Amino acid sequence: MSPSAQAALACVLAGVAGAIVDTCPGSLVVEGYGNVSLVAAEWNTPNVSAAGVQALGGTALPDMWGRAYMADACTPGEYNNSDYLALRLLGKRLTYTTDVSRAGCGCNAALYLVSMRQNDDESGCFDYYCDANNVCGVRCVEIDIQESNKHAWHSTLHTADDGAGVSAGYGGEVSNNSSYAFGPEAYGPGAGCVDTSQPFEVSVAFPVGPSGRLRGMEVILSQRGSACDARLFLGSYGEDPSFEALSRALEEGMTPVLSYWKSTDMLWLDGRGDGSAGPCAEDTAVCGAAPQFYGFRVEAFEAAAEPATLHSRRVGQVVFWKAKCS
Repeated sequence: MSPSAQAALACVLAGVAGAIVDTCPGSLVVEGYGNVSLVAAEWNTPNVSAAGVQALGGTALPDMWGRAYMADACTPGEYNNSDYLALRLLGKRLTYTTDVSRAGCGCNAALYLVSMRQNDDESGCFDYYCDANNVCGVRCVEIDIQESNKHAWHSTLHTADDGAGVSAGYGGEVSNNSSYAFGPEAYGPGAGCVDTSQPFEVSVAFPVGPSGRLRGMEVILSQRGSACDARLFLGSYGEDPSFEALSRALEEGMTPVLSYWKSTDMLWLDGRGDGSAGPCAEDTAVCGAAPQFYGFRVEAFEAAAEPATLHSRRVGQVVFWKAKCS
């Protein structure tokens, strides 16, 4: 998230101060792990209230300005970092289904990992939240699996001190001079591979090399009935060249976080980008119903077969898999 977007977020959030949040909205099942509680944030940034998050029938739905953390336990009105999930994903794959069909340009439906279990500073949000952009005053390793709307998708790796990180996907500003991993033919409303007007599956894997250290992050977006998918692989990161910091964070266990927010200054995510090939000319921030997240599953990593309809291309040291539909 850019500094200007952070500033815009803080300004807009001021308009929702005073919201009342159910801090224990319900629970989900993560297959391969077990039952997990959702812990909803009361503060989105210091002194600015958050909105609520719903848990309905095993589905998490963050309302606009809502943020929630997966945890082993939840006590109403109380926060304890030792309660937060420490999901150990090094050498594993996390899969879930999301629906971002109501999120337009300027909306951001996000699911990401942060090192909250290891953070003993309650932060300016009083719930031990931390991330790479210092939103609540505490920095930690952050892995953005999904920052998205129905037009754009980013996946990003961050060390604790690198708010920009290294990113790939479609829309706005990504690494390698906005060379997108896939385009509107693969991802977007009515797209041939992932039609974002319908739910789709997200699969993220963290494979390891012979040394046992992380090799990169693989993200595959797919949809039932589609003959092709959209995928990317982030295999290089200048701020963590041997992936030492990210390997350690994934091995120690990270907390999944889901959120929903908007801004008229989110062209870094969904704008035209350097090559003018991105989806949104402006961020209207017209955002509909809450995005959905459900069907979580954790399993050992096995390399996904490359569909015959896909071809790969290498940009610098970051490998992208670009969907090609017949």
